[in-house]
Amino acid sequence: MKMRVLNVDDREDNRYMVEVLLKGNGYEVQAATNGSEALALLQSSAFDLIISDILMPVMDGFQLCRTVKADERLRSIPFIIYTATYTGPQDEAFAMKIGADRFIQKPCEPDVFMEAVRSVLTSDKAAISPPESPAPEKEVLKLYSERLVRKLEQKMLQLEKEAQARQNAEEIIRQSEKKYRSLYNSIRDAIVVADTKRIILDCNPAFVDLFGYSLAEIAGKKTVIIYENEEEFEKLSTALKDQDNDATHLHSLHFKKKNGLVFPGEVNVFFLRSDEGEINGFIGLIRDITERTQSEKIQKDLESQLHQAQKMESVGRLAGGVAHDYNNMLSVILGYSEMILQKLDSADPLYEDLDEIHKAAVRSMEITRQLLAFARQQTIAPIAFDLNEAVEGMLKMLRRLIGEDIDLAWLPETGLWPVKMDPSQLDQLLANLCVNARDAIEGVGKITIETEKTTFNDTYCVDHPGFVPGDYVLLAVSDDGIGMDRKTVAKIFEPFFTTKAVGQGTGLGLATVYGIVKQNDGFISVYSEVGKGTTFKLYLARHTEQSVDTPGERPADVPNGHGETILVVEDEASILKLARRILEDLDYKVLTATSPNQALRLVEERPAEIDLLITDVVLPEMNGKELSHRLHELCPGLKTLFMSGYTTDVIAHRGVLDKGVNFIQKPFSQEDMAVKVRQALNKDCN
Repeated sequence: MKMRVLNVDDREDNRYMVEVLLKGNGYEVQAATNGSEALALLQSSAFDLIISDILMPVMDGFQLCRTVKADERLRSIPFIIYTATYTGPQDEAFAMKIGADRFIQKPCEPDVFMEAVRSVLTSDKAAISPPESPAPEKEVLKLYSERLVRKLEQKMLQLEKEAQARQNAEEIIRQSEKKYRSLYNSIRDAIVVADTKRIILDCNPAFVDLFGYSLAEIAGKKTVIIYENEEEFEKLSTALKDQDNDATHLHSLHFKKKNGLVFPGEVNVFFLRSDEGEINGFIGLIRDITERTQSEKIQKDLESQLHQAQKMESVGRLAGGVAHDYNNMLSVILGYSEMILQKLDSADPLYEDLDEIHKAAVRSMEITRQLLAFARQQTIAPIAFDLNEAVEGMLKMLRRLIGEDIDLAWLPETGLWPVKMDPSQLDQLLANLCVNARDAIEGVGKITIETEKTTFNDTYCVDHPGFVPGDYVLLAVSDDGIGMDRKTVAKIFEPFFTTKAVGQGTGLGLATVYGIVKQNDGFISVYSEVGKGTTFKLYLARHTEQSVDTPGERPADVPNGHGETILVVEDEASILKLARRILEDLDYKVLTATSPNQALRLVEERPAEIDLLITDVVLPEMNGKELSHRLHELCPGLKTLFMSGYTTDVIAHRGVLDKGVNFIQKPFSQEDMAVKVRQALNKDCN
């Protein structure tokens, strides 16, 4: 039969630990919560061992021990005091004095505890009566009172510590909750808390600011209220169902504010779980990514523009490299065909064939100049002028160019700022834009040319890639033609790109426009829609200086010479021979040199006889500018006309001639040479 143990303790956790230990070792255990309850059990049941705590309500352990040992029927039951409130050896001594068989201090190792239990049960003392000379009752009561007071003091101290610990823990919890709430309220992302049915339970101030709902307005509503459409919400719900762990997942969605405004956002979802691990809700962190989306779009646009600019630059370098030799050959074809045509009778069978050769050379010359304009390697002589006056002077020519079926409207803004550019480039800009507009119109239509002043600040330019802060004069050309889609607009400035049929365009018109505007520190924007027409907006930098020039007019007749002596320096023999023929036909005396050193020797021999130096810019031994300076030392009154087939920094910065520099672009016609030579000779100084 199992031995029965009475376990007396007012704390359930202590009773449980002792019960588990004893039952595990084969004992039968019954529990009591105080001494009075234990005595009642002892009266009704038999026990082989009593294990009791000291401090308990109603009757403490010391009193229970004295009562048991004073009862003849119970005194033989072994009694173990098992306590955590230990105040010193006096406690153990007192317990033994009143009849306890063993005094064990908590906590105690299980093996040690069970050894003490077995030892008490097998000890002979368990069957021995109380001491023959028990301590007087008065002394026992005195010791009992002292021990009990000390135990109570210790218990009170322990309770105070526990109370303080609880108070500290509660304060920590309050501070933690305060910190959590402060963090919750200060997070810039919108936070929404919902249960498993997606019903909103809580939200932070950032949520209120972002969506416009107060907690009172949105509490109890389903989270679908903040999504743009049901489809996206269902996709998110499905994704969450498939999410079988606590890993967070970022979802891109479109959200809807209280006022109906839709914006792009990201939501990060966290599950809320019970102590048992069951999902009982979730937290969603929502971020408005409108600015980031716009920034990414701007970045993409900028990268696209950079790619386009690099592509344009590569083609430009190719064009500039080819232009020099190509222009030399064109000069020869153009010059000789022109001179022969002047000597042939129009009825001559060869006249028509030669005229076609001449026209092809002129057309090739225009193509070359367009390439150089696109590549920003066209040499220009900019002046400051009023754009309105210059455009008005071209209207008659433009109307002839576009034909009678198309209405040309001119809408200038008064008080326009001046611009600084080569007037011939304005001719190219308007001619190319108006021809393209004409070709985009099917049948009758309208082309509108407008000007106005405009200013862009830094903020505007950040939101509009390609725009540059500053003051600009706008030149806009619009048509009501067929328009273009976005793919076409992205390619229109590429050289040789054209939407026209084969043989109807070179694809250089808009490339020329692009190059000219960029060379003059401006920029272009294009607005087009299929079926609704196109608008090109050219922004030309405002000229801030006071002086404004008037573009010079080309003479009506080709000017001849008056016997002046001209020295031509050119290392290309065919160009040198052509220049000599043209100048001699214009009644000039001509000296030629194929190198700078040969030219220096000629001037040393006859300095006073030479009136004008015509020199190529790029020469062996030294460049044309250096040669001009050397010859000026020998002949101070000598004037210079530079010629070249492409831009060079020797006489120009970024293709822009310094004021007072005389220049003729290859290829040139007899008329071009005549005009440029006359202008150079008529200047007061070089």
